[in-house]
Amino acid sequence: MFIDAEIVLYQVLIVLFPILVYHLFFNDENNERKKLNWKLTLIMLLTLGLSMSFPITFSEGYIYDFRMIPFIISFIYGGTIPGIIMAVALLTYRFIIGGDGFYVVLINYSLTSFFLIFIRRKIAVLQKNQKLIFASIVFWVNTLIVLITLFTRNEIEQILFMCIFYTITWVCLIVVMIIIENVNQQLVLREELQQAEKLNVISQLAASVAHEVRNPMTSVRGFLQLMVDDHNLHSSQRNYIAIAMNELDHAQSIINDYLSLAKPHTGELSSINISDEVKKTIELMTSYSNIQNISIQTAIENDLFIRGNRNEIKQVLVNIIKNGIEAMEMSGTLTINMYEKSGEVVIEIIDNGKGMTKSQLKKLGTPFYTTKEKGTGVGLTISFQIVQSMKGKIKIDTELGKGTTFTLQFPSVSPQ
Repeated sequence: MFIDAEIVLYQVLIVLFPILVYHLFFNDENNERKKLNWKLTLIMLLTLGLSMSFPITFSEGYIYDFRMIPFIISFIYGGTIPGIIMAVALLTYRFIIGGDGFYVVLINYSLTSFFLIFIRRKIAVLQKNQKLIFASIVFWVNTLIVLITLFTRNEIEQILFMCIFYTITWVCLIVVMIIIENVNQQLVLREELQQAEKLNVISQLAASVAHEVRNPMTSVRGFLQLMVDDHNLHSSQRNYIAIAMNELDHAQSIINDYLSLAKPHTGELSSINISDEVKKTIELMTSYSNIQNISIQTAIENDLFIRGNRNEIKQVLVNIIKNGIEAMEMSGTLTINMYEKSGEVVIEIIDNGKGMTKSQLKKLGTPFYTTKEKGTGVGLTISFQIVQSMKGKIKIDTELGKGTTFTLQFPSVSPQ
């Protein structure tokens, strides 16, 4: 038993040490998540190989190791392809090792792989605690299958050892997942800190420039307003003055947008009927969509309420709907769905326009970045801030040449 204990501790070491290496890779500023998934896959392959190379052999054909950990981790955090690679590597190596237990492993891991591939999309949206529970269920279901196999083959003497070993394996699995989740959280916090630093620079710049620019613009507009009342002016001169005033108003609105980036949203939040606000915004944007030859299709549930600011949520909707219309370039259909799901109000704004690349999607929402020729790169940044101030989330799915889906999620509240 002392030798077995040594091997168990070795199994723990070869699982935890690569994860610590992954932690270092994950915090490398030059790495992208796609590259990190493959680095995670390589680390899990190494972990799988080491754990299966030094197993505990209880009886002929029955070996125990921590193979389940890299298998589950690859599917949950790597994705379908890394998970399949891990399953193929596991089964191949197990076949090379040999023994009667191979066919049990083949059936067990094949069925589990098909199941994890089938529900991959649902796994991707799970929160930390939900992932821990899900991984535990998968783990113990597989353990139950092994337990049933031992009963049917009258290997009763293994059951106590198997239960102890698999309990240790499960604890290591949970520890590994907690480490990865903490690394993910650190990455998100770092990105938010970088965003906050950018906005802080903008706020300082906006505060120093805004008044210096606004004062002469206000004076110029005032004098133009006086001039337009002069009865001695020709109609063409009045048109020129009107154009100048419109351009000054446009410049003023741009300054207000930049100031909105800097100032915190301190407006009072109250319960608002978001269904009505979405319908009013669609009515407002219908004329603009008609000019662009864009049709708007809607499926909106009535009387859904969120806690927010009426004017600001309308600003968000106008920004996103306008972007969707402009992305389709004079033809197409904009689809707007709104419904309540799991205590959240979900608003989907779907266009079938040109879509975006992954690099464009990654930069979307950062100050001054825009995919439009005449855009300022401010509207979406403001929208992200407004949604965040209302305890909401924005998710963006896009495919180049097929379109983009903006999904807004807000906590649902009762009407007041």
